[in-house]
Amino acid sequence: MSSLRITILGAGPIGSTLGRKWAKAGHRLAFGVQNPSSERAQALRQDLGEQVFIGSPAEALTKGDIVVLALAGQAVEGLITTYAQQLDGKIIIDAANRYPPDQKFSQTHQWPTTPLYSAHLLQTHAPHAQVYRAFNTYSWQNLADPDYQGIQADMFYCGPDGDAMATVEQLIAEIGLQPVRLGDLDQIDVVDSVLRLWGTLAIVQGKGRDNVAFKVLTR
Repeated sequence: MSSLRITILGAGPIGSTLGRKWAKAGHRLAFGVQNPSSERAQALRQDLGEQVFIGSPAEALTKGDIVVLALAGQAVEGLITTYAQQLDGKIIIDAANRYPPDQKFSQTHQWPTTPLYSAHLLQTHAPHAQVYRAFNTYSWQNLADPDYQGIQADMFYCGPDGDAMATVEQLIAEIGLQPVRLGDLDQIDVVDSVLRLWGTLAIVQGKGRDNVAFKVLTR
């Protein structure tokens, strides 16, 4: 398949793990970060080489047709409103969970009462974007290693049908996960319920962030 131009906003564990795998698959990567000179950003550059662009969000958004939101949840709304024009018309994968600062599930074990997704913000500020919800239900460890004794973990996602959907499924598959579409964005709460189930098992019950994933069985 042809090389895709992907902008990842955020270079934390989720964004960097996705970026490393997509770079290895031959795609052109740009990372948008608040401080391109930070130790984390420079480590990523050293790992991936000079062919990967690391700059400000504004700079990185000029280099991608696909945008992945993989930044800290509290920063998402401000980024969307600031860069709405640059986001509009692109394929956007929302991988960020907008936990309130004092309600992070890993610390409180209480599910927030406000939505963790940003689809409604994107539809308001970037109405021509094609928005998908994916990569938000597992830890970065599962993205790095989605193989469970030879069984490929599923990645549940939602978003519109069409050519963009095929691109999103390609990107999910290149991470090593099996894409399972739950429907259009009206199923976004179902996708996020997978996160709640995963968090209950992995965090509350202590099974471990790298030891829990899901697989649909059919017959």
